[in-house]
Amino acid sequence: MKNLLHTDAGVANADVEDKVTTEQFVKMIVRSIKGNIEPTRDDSTSGYLDYALYKGLIEDYDMTSLSKPIERRSAARIVHEALLTELSERDEVKWSAAEKLIDLYSCRTCVMHIAQVYVKGIMLGRENNVFDVKGNMTVSEVEEIVVRMLDRGKRIPQTEDKAFRSKLLQPDEAWELMLLNSRTMLVDVRTNEEYKQGHIDGSICIPLHDISNNPFSVCVKKDTPIILYCQKGYKSSLAAQALIDAGYSKIYTIPGIEQHLYHLKK
Repeated sequence: MKNLLHTDAGVANADVEDKVTTEQFVKMIVRSIKGNIEPTRDDSTSGYLDYALYKGLIEDYDMTSLSKPIERRSAARIVHEALLTELSERDEVKWSAAEKLIDLYSCRTCVMHIAQVYVKGIMLGRENNVFDVKGNMTVSEVEEIVVRMLDRGKRIPQTEDKAFRSKLLQPDEAWELMLLNSRTMLVDVRTNEEYKQGHIDGSICIPLHDISNNPFSVCVKKDTPIILYCQKGYKSSLAAQALIDAGYSKIYTIPGIEQHLYHLKK
């Protein structure tokens, strides 16, 4: 296999067991998709980093950690964003197979990124069903990730399924449920600021952070039908799992605001 770190990141004398830095990883991902990008500043990697920032593949946090070995959770986020924005690859609807990873929920903001690259077979778990969210990666490991990201035939999909007790409803099904049962709650789990910018009529705002900290604050009766939504479907999935873990029995999600044409109210 071609050594992507030698050729794509311009690192002299790199060994396949060397740890890959954030800067090197970003350049490998961007160059594997876009080819050579001219520097925007004196630094030879500046063009790749600026492109990644512009496209939302990386965050300001990544820019402060360029010289440090990249953590697996950050790598999962970057790969997932590249799949969505650069390769136009849709998320897997059924990702419950990732729940066998015992550290899946150790980073709430990383859950969907890790789950998607895991079930797609791009980044696999390590021993004893651990993803190792803060672990580092070697050159050889990253090369395999890049290949699997680009070539679906090289992936190792994880299909072992775990029963997921929340149900995805289409909007029409959700409205029907609300008509049939007046106790049904429609909950927007985005931030209060996002809610004020536009929300589904009849919904109330209970941010994911609040639900994670105290799921029992949503309602007292655990058999109350609760329909959750957010922007892209990620936060609502996390909120659903938090409520299920707390013992609520009728939890539903609907497509996010960016996934369906809703008539929003301000």
